[in-house]
Amino acid sequence: MNNSIPSVNRPAALASIDACMARADAHFRARRLAEAIYEYEQILKRQPRHLQALHHAGIAFFENGQLDEASKFFDRALHVAPQRADLWEQRGLLAALTGDPIAAEAFFHRALAFADRSATIYANLADCLRSSKRLDEAMTYYAKSLEIEPGSHHALRSLASISQLSGSHDDAATYWLRAWAIDPTRAADGAELIQALGKAGRADLIGTVVSQMRKYFADNATALKELSFALNCVDRAEDALAVANQGLRLDPANAWLHHNATFALSMLGDFQQMRTHSIEAARLMPDNATMQYNLATTLLRFGDFEEGWKRYKWLDKLAENEDAAVPGVPLWKGESVAGCDFLLVGEQGLGDELQFLRCADWLHRRGANVDVWIHGPLAEIAACAAGVRDVYVTRPSAHYNYWCRMLRMPEYMHLSMSMLPVAMPYLRGTKHKRQQWQTRIDAISPKRHPAQLRVGVVWAGSPTHGLDRYRSISLDLLKPLFSVPDVIWHSLQKGELERQSESLALEFELRTLGPQINDFTDTLAILETLDLLITVDTSVAHLAGAAGLPVWMLIPTCADWRWLIDRTDSPWYPSMRLFRQRTPGDWTSVVETVRQALQRRACPCEVETS
Repeated sequence: MNNSIPSVNRPAALASIDACMARADAHFRARRLAEAIYEYEQILKRQPRHLQALHHAGIAFFENGQLDEASKFFDRALHVAPQRADLWEQRGLLAALTGDPIAAEAFFHRALAFADRSATIYANLADCLRSSKRLDEAMTYYAKSLEIEPGSHHALRSLASISQLSGSHDDAATYWLRAWAIDPTRAADGAELIQALGKAGRADLIGTVVSQMRKYFADNATALKELSFALNCVDRAEDALAVANQGLRLDPANAWLHHNATFALSMLGDFQQMRTHSIEAARLMPDNATMQYNLATTLLRFGDFEEGWKRYKWLDKLAENEDAAVPGVPLWKGESVAGCDFLLVGEQGLGDELQFLRCADWLHRRGANVDVWIHGPLAEIAACAAGVRDVYVTRPSAHYNYWCRMLRMPEYMHLSMSMLPVAMPYLRGTKHKRQQWQTRIDAISPKRHPAQLRVGVVWAGSPTHGLDRYRSISLDLLKPLFSVPDVIWHSLQKGELERQSESLALEFELRTLGPQINDFTDTLAILETLDLLITVDTSVAHLAGAAGLPVWMLIPTCADWRWLIDRTDSPWYPSMRLFRQRTPGDWTSVVETVRQALQRRACPCEVETS
């Protein structure tokens, strides 16, 4: 019996495995992944703990989209070499890709136990935490990655994005500036940098970045589109228009460049050119809801109600309006409503709903029983509207014959300019509340003589409105009005600024009513006791107009479509007078025009004498 161990030619066996590895790696480099995997598996049949074969097989399976198999081979490799940080890191990347962030985080921490000065591992861990919305922790690890590798573009961009998201605009601007200095070839980064600089109040640097981008991307219409959009976002309308036009010279059929030009021109008050670009954008993208809706509002601004209201239906296609439908109830499209139960659905802002509450009266006069589904703050006042039966602030469960959004009504009403104001007044306060506020106002603001005026004032709308920065103004800018003799002022401002007027009470005859106002019925009762309201474009202006009460409204150059173009009156509200900004941002001259008009009304004898 021969108990001897047979001899093996070990150098030849190793050479054979090395040859198999060389063939497998050659297949891998040539992207013949199936052949590479086959060769790696042959090696592992002979040497199951061959680390390089296990590792490369895992990578090949990963590249081939077989993530579960890749994970198995990386796990086997880690059993052979548990001290290899790169294997733990790659295992973490696989876990993240397969939707297991908790495991991925654990793998990255294991990797850092063996390589705590690896910028990429810190960055990968940060990416994992960011995907799990753990942004503060993610920022900590991006910062560590950046500490090790100060030029890490990925870490800088990530820190910039998270800072911007969290409202840390100074930090965001700083990180974007560093990222831009490293790689100025990314147009999207340049656009983000411009927005960050704008929000951080570092406008002095925007011009330099714009000049660099316009030169660098002089032949890139797509990049110029991103740049013009960013400039619109930071109120650089003239620059945005110049960049959009530069892009359109390269690509006249780029609808988004026309769209960006449209926005810039509206901010500048050049409505004729705005209409040209809006029409072209809509022509180039006939199925795009944004382009078509913008054209609708442009046409309405010019008084083209017939075509404008037809196109307004595109608003329904925008994502934010998809849930307001009423399942199981037919959408009204102009059918007879006599004897029908009708649900009129509010939309957009409070001002829009107040403006189009007039449709309830129009429906009621045609025989409909009209319920209104509206935003909560308007519930009490909507119940006072002509033609309204019941008011809901959530989707009602009752059955209806028809429903329609408020701003879709005009199309099917065939609303023309000559039909306006449709119903007036269509809001009226309750006698009890009116008497209650009359008593209060008489007590705090007794008139010294019958000609003395009681005037209400509102200087700011909701800060969440997308264009609030254009319509709201500083209370200090209104001081020239408060100096007009024979006027007792009453602040009806609500929200965060409602007590701001108290600081002027000693200097001017200015009463602060905002804290005492509980809802719009209070506001309306106060307005019914005053002689005039002076306000910016906000819901209180619509309230006064809907009640047929005197209201003077200050509107910016880029005023909303409903105020039309160049008019000083409003066909929607006969009691309203418009004071338009002629130069973007110049409220001083508007206030002076209002002051002169108020002086003529409050002190006619003085004006005539002078």
